[in-house]
Amino acid sequence: MSKYIKEELEAMLRNHLKNEAKLTEILLKKEEYQELLNYAGTVYESTQEEAIKNMQLAGKGYDSINSHTNKTSDTVANTAINYHKEERHINKEDREHLEKKIQECDEEKKKLDKMIVRVKNLLEQLKEEERFVVVAYYMKRAKWDYVEKVYFNEFEIHKTIRQLQAYRDNALNNMLEVLNVGA
Repeated sequence: MSKYIKEELEAMLRNHLKNEAKLTEILLKKEEYQELLNYAGTVYESTQEEAIKNMQLAGKGYDSINSHTNKTSDTVANTAINYHKEERHINKEDREHLEKKIQECDEEKKKLDKMIVRVKNLLEQLKEEERFVVVAYYMKRAKWDYVEKVYFNEFEIHKTIRQLQAYRDNALNNMLEVLNVGA
């Protein structure tokens, strides 16, 4: 395994909030696929009356038929002949496709989980001031003058932009040291 460099760490920090949002979306999609899979292949049987009623509701009146041929369809006749086919409906969702999608969601979730946990772990070991600067600058993508104002509001201590950048540099060095342990 190769060592992480500063640019890779910065990219991880910048993408952290987006990765959390992606993880939430993956979990929602997996849940939707699972619900579809639960109903795939299920059979719904309607009564004779329900099937006939549904078929007649779907029919068109003779005055609304646009046909380029002389053939017209008689709803009553079609219903009488075909209603028994509509009594039993099988949900034909593609189980293989849904299972593949769920597996893809699981793989993406695993990858995102690792990145999210890694960033949280790296932030956890920082001093409060360093963590504040890293979160504001990288994750919230604030400019340095805004970070300076927000830092003053939070800690009630004035720090120059250069001092805040020193906090950032120190935090990045600490995080790289943790990331590259055993590499």
